[in-house]
Amino acid sequence: MLSYDEGVRLATLLREEFGLDFAAVSLLGELDNERTLTWNCVAGNTNDRYKRIFLPDGVGVLGMVYSACRPLLVGSVEDDIAREDLFRYPIIAAEGLESLVAFPLADLSGRDDLGSGGDAGTARPRDIRAICLCASRSPQAFCPEDLVRLRSRAAQATGLVAAGRGYMTPGSQGGRAADSPTVAHRVIRAQEDERKRIARELHDGLAQELLLVQIELRKSKYLGPQEKDAAIDEASERLRQCMRHISSITADLRPESLDELGLAAAISAHCVQVQRGFGVRVDRDVRDVGSLSSDVMTALYRIYQEAISNACKYSRSDSVSVLLRRTGDEVELVVRDFGVGFDPGAPTVRGGGLGLLGMRERVDALGGTLTIESRLGAGTEVRVRVDAEGGI
Repeated sequence: MLSYDEGVRLATLLREEFGLDFAAVSLLGELDNERTLTWNCVAGNTNDRYKRIFLPDGVGVLGMVYSACRPLLVGSVEDDIAREDLFRYPIIAAEGLESLVAFPLADLSGRDDLGSGGDAGTARPRDIRAICLCASRSPQAFCPEDLVRLRSRAAQATGLVAAGRGYMTPGSQGGRAADSPTVAHRVIRAQEDERKRIARELHDGLAQELLLVQIELRKSKYLGPQEKDAAIDEASERLRQCMRHISSITADLRPESLDELGLAAAISAHCVQVQRGFGVRVDRDVRDVGSLSSDVMTALYRIYQEAISNACKYSRSDSVSVLLRRTGDEVELVVRDFGVGFDPGAPTVRGGGLGLLGMRERVDALGGTLTIESRLGAGTEVRVRVDAEGGI
């Protein structure tokens, strides 16, 4: 079991190394179900109210992580936790926290039912020796990749095991991030944004083009035979442009090749469009991945679209590489650019700011993994792995 001094050192280490506003460690011994839980060790606190927080099993950040033996991720307290439920999270109110991750550290050495090496995903409450809380007073300060790094560092510093697979959110059932209220809110908002975009394209683009065709045809009534023929030819060309515009809109919504020819063909066709439209060389290694569920196929295609769009718009790279392949039961998608890169710890929000969140939520809903690696001046790589037979 960790000592109080070791707990304080761990909280201080996590806060300083990861630039946190607040960090806390709860030291747990052999607890029974009647024992209350409390935060013992803190760093970055603004007051001492945390000392008066005693939680039963299952209540608050500490109680949820302890009872479920799984990490917890709160991207935005305002969005993720209903106002009427805030009283259940006293540490959030006490420290004015806006986003956080919390995770258990377990000792599995005494377990004789795990076989060699053990499995961190099978930890039970009585195995937990500490729970770490890493928090910010700004919203959306953490992502799943941050959780992985924090858990790894804490386990390294203590010699304990980072227990639990995946992560929970306050509104989730079974830890699926897609069940979170904030995800539903963003889905609705994204749908509305997409409707507005299509409405603008139809009104400002297609409607104006059709209006010009109408004007040309009306004018042709007053022209001589030769001028009339030329006017009709001009109107016909404008109608062809309208048809191409309609095809472009429908392809953005859902390309026919995705349903008719599969994921590989749809991505290959889109790579050609990207190369023509952006003037960026696209090196593709896109292989047939066989039959996929509709959920997997759609999610991977949308993630590919978002990743290559970001690369072309923001990376300033002359080339982009795209890899799609199947290995056993998994499908892997990699989109990489060789441009300016960014700091994953403090990414600059571009456009609507929902691109990376949208990718993560699609992958989480399928139980897959998303890795985004980037360094300033060294480009960015987006790598996705999902179960080929998965689905939402």
